[in-house]
Amino acid sequence: MNTPENTDRSALLLLGLALLAGIVLRCWNITQSFWWDEIWSTLPYAKAHSVWHIFTDLGYYFNNHLLNSLLVRYSIKVFGESEWAARLPALLMGLLAILAVFQFGKLFLGTLCAGAAALLLAFSPFHIDHSTEARGYAGLALFAILSSFYFLKAMKENQARAWVLYGVCTVLGFCSHTFMAAVSASQACTVLLGAGAVRWFHAPLPCSARALRSAAVSLLCAGAVTALIYSPILPAFTENLGKVRLVHVSRLPFLVSLVTLLFPGIETVPGVVVYGVLLCSGMYVFLRKDPVLLVYLAVLLLLPLFLYLLINPMFVFERYFIFALPFALLVVGQGIAALAGRVRPRLRMPAALALLALVAWLQYPAIAGQLGRDRQNYREAVRYVEAVNGRAGDLVFSLGYAGEHFRYYASEITVHTPETPDELSGLMEGRERAWCLITAWLPDIRPPQEDEALYAERPGQAEIYNYVKDHFKPVQHFSSRYPVDVYFLEQ
Repeated sequence: MNTPENTDRSALLLLGLALLAGIVLRCWNITQSFWWDEIWSTLPYAKAHSVWHIFTDLGYYFNNHLLNSLLVRYSIKVFGESEWAARLPALLMGLLAILAVFQFGKLFLGTLCAGAAALLLAFSPFHIDHSTEARGYAGLALFAILSSFYFLKAMKENQARAWVLYGVCTVLGFCSHTFMAAVSASQACTVLLGAGAVRWFHAPLPCSARALRSAAVSLLCAGAVTALIYSPILPAFTENLGKVRLVHVSRLPFLVSLVTLLFPGIETVPGVVVYGVLLCSGMYVFLRKDPVLLVYLAVLLLLPLFLYLLINPMFVFERYFIFALPFALLVVGQGIAALAGRVRPRLRMPAALALLALVAWLQYPAIAGQLGRDRQNYREAVRYVEAVNGRAGDLVFSLGYAGEHFRYYASEITVHTPETPDELSGLMEGRERAWCLITAWLPDIRPPQEDEALYAERPGQAEIYNYVKDHFKPVQHFSSRYPVDVYFLEQ
């Protein structure tokens, strides 16, 4: 017989498996080379001369994620400057997100759904990726689920403790990434929908009018605290907003990519069938069990995406929507629990494990690709040149905005960054050999539908790039996510 004790034990077993898998998968390649965003957007703030600098500068385009930069600063102070130490805060927040998803599912959806969703998040390539980079996206995912947990809990219970914890998690989410605004906007929309349902339709809700008022007050308080924290950075924030411009390009490829990241394997016929059945089953259970939760999840998953696509600003990145990942997987987890619940009690856990194994089979190619390929091999390219560069007089230079960061790993060589062909000629004068390092050359990595002006390099370096392609010999290629190429010329 499947007693509540057995069900709880089975769910805890799934949570244990999720945490074990989460640790293994996230530590698998955590020492890989830093990539562009980490060197450019995190380390300058984490290594700044004072903590105050973290809260007064935002970088070129919202690069500085305040909470992550602060945590990385103290992590590398304690453990030394290394790849794993800089990524430790993201790793820990990624693992905490697995626990948070379990607690969310356990409170609102049942233990079997909680265990399934935790395991799904542990295996998610999207989450593995951002739990192993020194950026703020793991924090955004964590505090999105915690903020929503306490928001929904407080809406039902209207207890001061829950509202305070909701406010704290919301503020920490904003400190992780400004796209936490999407979560808060969804919560505000849910409150307005609830107030409208009570006032105009006299609909019975599982929350009181006082709870709705408390939600509005808590949202305002969290917003005020966030504004206070961001006040020293307001000039930089305004400057960044001034750089944003609207574009007129198709976002269909972006939508396809985002859905594929949320549900790896859905691009295949079996994936369409499996995810379709699980998502429909999960949404149906939400409709019957908790309409308020269904409304909140629907608003959270659809409203920010709709508004973002409607505005269509430049530089749309899938990682901005990682806050939606835990909730999407909760729906899938509920679908697994619903289907497993249709068999005999003693067979429910084996049925749930079989469905989880089926989803893992769909995700396997994406997981293997995530674990088997580095993001960007800056370190390996520099080490290669240092190893084969037998002459002290050789010239080593790099091109492009991304190319500037080879210098981080250059301890035995000097990496120059010439801006014009004349400057390169001056550097090459009297030298017989030259090496060129190129990675993430913007015109080469531009998605076909994106504006060419947003992916343009400096004109002088574009001329050098063409010269290198015509006269230098490619000698080494690193096939990371952003490939790195080494070129050589002997005169």
